[in-house]
Amino acid sequence: MIFMNIVDPIVKLFNEEIGKMLTSLNIWSILIRIVIAVLISGVIGLERSSRRQAAGLRTYILVGLGSAMIMITNQYLIEAFNNGDPARLGAGVLSGIGFLGAGTIMFTSKSQVKGLTTAAGLWSTACIGLCVGCGFYTMSLIVFVIIILVLTFLPKIEKVFTSRRGYFELHIEFESRANLKTYVSLVREQGYKIIAVEHNPAYSNSGLSVYTMVLVHRGKGGLNRKELLNWSKTLPYIEFIEEL
Repeated sequence: MIFMNIVDPIVKLFNEEIGKMLTSLNIWSILIRIVIAVLISGVIGLERSSRRQAAGLRTYILVGLGSAMIMITNQYLIEAFNNGDPARLGAGVLSGIGFLGAGTIMFTSKSQVKGLTTAAGLWSTACIGLCVGCGFYTMSLIVFVIIILVLTFLPKIEKVFTSRRGYFELHIEFESRANLKTYVSLVREQGYKIIAVEHNPAYSNSGLSVYTMVLVHRGKGGLNRKELLNWSKTLPYIEFIEEL
């Protein structure tokens, strides 16, 4: 984008005529920006949809498209009326996305917070839409690639790193609260250290005592993770147990 004598690096790759077309406000530049915004936000939305998240393809496309439209409108107002604040409308978009992202965050019955990555993805997609809308193609494409890498590969790396350290999390439903002390003692005998135990109030009316427990195996002997889980299922006072 040519603004205050700053030229987008991607625009520099084209000849002067195409560069002027990409940076000025015309039917072709508007279409190109809208298409790029839809494609980029759509790919990110597909990744979220594949993981069955609350915000998917349609939500991400609408966020990216709306953000791009705001910045295109912003450029129009500046060129048409020769005044205005180029950052004001964009700031309004990011504030609005904060409320939208909050709607994707939920606290599950198993004491887990879900939707933080989706909310951050919506905010980042809005930022990309703003970049595309103002003609900052280089920044939008670079950040798009980084976001895809983060969403696709980092979960695998994070899982490997966590598993190597031996940490894992259990959701356990006891018949009564007294069973927790008994179970903790048995688990410690198998060489496990209890990192955290959290009571889950969502099951308070079920008659069960439900907990989320974080453990790590510190001893050389005892049961491994899979064996511990299978052994726990045989205990008469445990109604249900699973690894989170």
